[in-house]
Amino acid sequence: MEYQIAKGKIICADGIPYLPRWFCDDRVAYEIDAHGISKVEYFNRTTCGSEKVFVDDMWGGLRFYLEKDGFHYGWHLTNCEIMPFGVTAEWTLDQNKLKIQCRACGDCVVVMIEPMQLSDKLTFCSEFYDNWRMLPRHDGDTRYVSGIERTWNAWRSAGHGLTCSYTENGAETGISIASDLNTNYIHRTIGFSKHVLQSEVLQAGKTYHFVMALDTSEKAAENRAQTALRCIDQWIAEQEQRYAVVQEKMPVLASPYPELNNFFALAPLYHESCKVQSEPGAIRAKTEHYWVWGWDGMSSSFAYAYWDDVDFMARMLKLYQQSADPEKGIGHWFARDMSHIETSPIPAQGFYISLLYQFHLNGGDIAPYYDFAKRIFHLICSTEAGSTGLFKGYSLVPDFRETILENGNDLSTINNSSAYCAVRAMGYLAAAIGDAETKATAEALADRTRGSFNKILFDEAKGTYAASADAATLEQRPVYMSPAIKWDNRFCMDLIRERTSKLLRFYEKNYVSKAGLMFAPTWGVGFDADANQMHCYWPSNGECYTRLTNLENRRDLIEQWIGWISCWTKILMCPEGIDCYDNVNRPKPDGWNAVNGTWQGYSMRAWYEAVVHSVVGIDFSENGLGIYPYDGEPMKLLNLHFAGRTFDVHMNGSGCRVANVTVNGTALGAVTSIPFERFESSNTVEIWRQ
Repeated sequence: MEYQIAKGKIICADGIPYLPRWFCDDRVAYEIDAHGISKVEYFNRTTCGSEKVFVDDMWGGLRFYLEKDGFHYGWHLTNCEIMPFGVTAEWTLDQNKLKIQCRACGDCVVVMIEPMQLSDKLTFCSEFYDNWRMLPRHDGDTRYVSGIERTWNAWRSAGHGLTCSYTENGAETGISIASDLNTNYIHRTIGFSKHVLQSEVLQAGKTYHFVMALDTSEKAAENRAQTALRCIDQWIAEQEQRYAVVQEKMPVLASPYPELNNFFALAPLYHESCKVQSEPGAIRAKTEHYWVWGWDGMSSSFAYAYWDDVDFMARMLKLYQQSADPEKGIGHWFARDMSHIETSPIPAQGFYISLLYQFHLNGGDIAPYYDFAKRIFHLICSTEAGSTGLFKGYSLVPDFRETILENGNDLSTINNSSAYCAVRAMGYLAAAIGDAETKATAEALADRTRGSFNKILFDEAKGTYAASADAATLEQRPVYMSPAIKWDNRFCMDLIRERTSKLLRFYEKNYVSKAGLMFAPTWGVGFDADANQMHCYWPSNGECYTRLTNLENRRDLIEQWIGWISCWTKILMCPEGIDCYDNVNRPKPDGWNAVNGTWQGYSMRAWYEAVVHSVVGIDFSENGLGIYPYDGEPMKLLNLHFAGRTFDVHMNGSGCRVANVTVNGTALGAVTSIPFERFESSNTVEIWRQ
């Protein structure tokens, strides 16, 4: 299906492309299929059961149709404009034309109908079966299993709509369907229970509203629905403005790779849709199903700066500080009231310090967060194994650590690479705030880490890193995984600098498949060792690999990586994980890791950073802008943000050496680093490669 991307808006003349598609904003997510709304999720902060409220089954979900002369006509949408929260389209039936909108807004699913041209008497109808209401199952499909019992109350007619609710462990979720369509309620009970809402005869020039509101009780949902009917224009204006700000700020990639350019335009907007407006600083892991996870929000933090979302970094820093456990630290897996289901492995809590480092580089005031970051730093220090500079604890991934032979007495490579980035960042932050003691402690600890990291964790015979070593014996475990190096900032280069060639050879031979970068080698102990992660490719963990392809001047591998992104962007989604069952160039969506029409926050940011750092070939640190030339195509990256400045970067020519650089018309020569003092508020950087 042909479509265009304009400032992140998807425009399609004939229908919504690649159905079904998910849409979300704040605590509500919903899926649209060919007939209407197929699924609805609500992340109720007072309950701990499944977020799924409605799930389509044999009869489908909430169907919309027009009734003319007693016949029903399902929606046929044209001239669609699609945003992460919903769709605006035209609905034509014979000589009748209506404008229809469907969006998540104000913890409601809102449908707006505006007849533009009417030649016949039409009514707007919606209908659904009782079985659309989701009852958690006790076995089978993991998406619909919950350990919490759910009890539904009966639907009841309320004015021109319906209300209902269910309870889980005594906590309630309320649903209210209301409209200003003067609807007639019809309940069909023969065979199966079906609910129909039929409007009055539509009139041209009027705008009608159909609202499904969700809240923490049936009464609260009714109040929300009625408020929505009164205030929806204001709510929509505020929502449109929020996304317009993102569109205005976001960078533009002009490369020979159309889908890569589209990804760059789509990611900031879909990332915005995952933010929890009612919990400042919280971001849901992806469009549907998952709630808030610590590392899903904090890691790959350069992307926040690149699309100028530094204010959200401040809100995250505050959120994770306020929600931290007094003894154990930062949350890893959050309940919907932002309490901890699981606290993060201590070495992996360094994400917070690396995030604060990014915030500082971008002009943020670190004073409100420094003492907390220092406390996390000392927690990390407390896990050091002897004087190795390496830190004990289960690996951050995978979920089932026994698959990589861990037992709780572990020196995890992924944890320690991430922790090293945090320790180096802590030294920089301490210097900035004048804390000489912490600066000295961090620098000494970083020295110890550099002295031990490769000695203990690098397998010289294999030419790659073992996933972990035993914390007592320091013996490497013969297990290997592609996300072993977690690239949180440029300090990671200290660890791999002299091993890039060996590492890339191992990656290319053992991890690279047609579908993507596998988690574990097919011959390895971990490969397919669980029914969860070990047979998958995880896009969020790939920046070390893309850095290697850039540093080793492997244009072929970079273009293969671009192809991986392109195949998913083409069908307008960004997956969490990709099954490596089919070794094919264009894998298909599935029902779990790569759900059709979904966008995963961490993957979006990780891919976005990798494009800037490895495909374009620039990055930023406290030293300014770094340049990483390779034999790539010429391209432009415009309106990139960092440190309160904007950058239009022109990567000219092709080659792995810099021939010349100009900044705002001033020639600097063949430099690979440009200090911040050279830059103004708006900058044009011309780089010639040879």
